[in-house]
Parts: sequence; C-alpha cells; structure tokens
Amino acid sequence: MAQSIYNTQYMYLYTLYVEYLYTDHVTQPSQCALCNMSEEVPIRHGLLIKRSVAKSVTTIKAKFQRRYFKLYQDKLTYWTADGKQLKGTITVASMRACEKVEKETFNRSHMFQLVYLSKSDKRRILYMQGNCYPDTKHWIENIRKRMDFIVGNDQFDHYHRGAYLKRAWSCCKKDEKYAEGCCGITESNESRTRRLSREVSFNVSALPSPGRSNSGSSGTSRHSSDDSWMVMHRYSTYEGIFSDDEYSDDDVP
Repeated sequence: MAQSIYNTQYMYLYTLYVEYLYTDHVTQPSQCALCNMSEEVPIRHGLLIKRSVAKSVTTIKAKFQRRYFKLYQDKLTYWTADGKQLKGTITVASMRACEKVEKETFNRSHMFQLVYLSKSDKRRILYMQGNCYPDTKHWIENIRKRMDFIVGNDQFDHYHRGAYLKRAWSCCKKDEKYAEGCCGITESNESRTRRLSREVSFNVSALPSPGRSNSGSSGTSRHSSDDSWMVMHRYSTYEGIFSDDEYSDDDVP
C-alpha cells in the first residue's frame, strides 16, 4: 500500500518536471488576489549575451557579456547576470526595428539586433545573442508585438543585417555610420494581418455590387470575372502569405 502511494506521488512529480522542461517560460500575470498588483510582471525574461558598445569605431573587438533581460509592456531592461543590478533601460516607444543579424558579422549564431533612438534621436543598435534558435525567435516576436502596439507606423522601413565595423557596414560596405539600411524590414504577422485586411476591404469595396452595372442602374453586373478572380486568388491562400519566411530551415542549427 505504501509502495503504491509512493509510486503515484513519484509519477505526479515526474509529470510536473517534464511539463516544466518543455514549456515556453513566458511569465503570465498572477491571478492571486493577495499579490501586489502594483509590481510589474515581465512579458518575457531570461539570460542573453549582449555585445557592449565599442569605444572606437575602428576596432572589431568588443566584449560579449551575459545579461539578464526583462521585457515589459513599455520597456526592455537588462541587468547583471544575477539580476541584482540594473544596467540599462530601453523604452518600447524608442524602438524602431528588431531583426536578425548575419552569422558572419560576429561569427556567432542566434544573434539579433534592436534598433532604437537615443534621447538625442541618434540611432542606436543593441546586439544580443539568444541561447538557441527558438529562444531568439521568441524574443524577436515578443518585442515586435510591443512595437506594433506602441510604435506602429513609426518603425523603420530598412535595416542593416550586419554591423558597423572598421568604418563600414559589414553587409553593404557603406562607409556612412547612419546610412539607411540595405534590407527591407521584416513585417510581423500582426502588422501583415492588419495590412492585408485593409487591402482586402479596399479591393472588395471597389468592385461593383452584384446585380448592378457600373453606371449604377439595375441589371446584369458588368464587372469582369478577371477582376474578381484576381482579388480572390490573392487573398484566398493564406498559408503562403503568413508563412514565417524569415525563419527558414537553413537558420536552424
């Protein structure tokens, strides 16, 4: 009897352990009424490797340090690895792009960048390295969601896939430090959905109503079947439109 109870408890604890290992640990707000609701709860948090800002633009050497990052509704903070000392804060309102970085830039995998504006409206870039491919992907997606909600259309249209090293960009070889990016920004699924919804509404509303001619009199509809086919063909297949093209199989280690 005692052995049976022990086995049941063991299996229950083992099940909880397995669920913990394979769960994406994104902190959710506590539902406990006794909790201090004034305390901020991060959307996502964890250790990342941060590239420090080089003292000179002529050197390729830079320090890579472990930092504990916390993403909140309106800001991103990073702390010492033990989470005790705050090292920096970036508001979501100042963010302009969050994209991957070419592996060849720093010879490191799972690198991504956060482009933001300083208090003097100077463009700054924070380079970070995720622990693995899914970790990097989730950080980018969570940051982009906050940017879509707060920054909206003020996000940059272009970015650099590399970094400014030795007085030139490693991706496009431009020598101007604040040159416009050489790659188009990656549109998040949320932004893409809103844009496509607006385009669908516009295109469908532009078509003549069924049973009514172009002149507005009743009768057989005169709009061509080619126009209807073009609209339906473009927006009927969402699998290709919403595929995560930026994360191809080649990126997975």
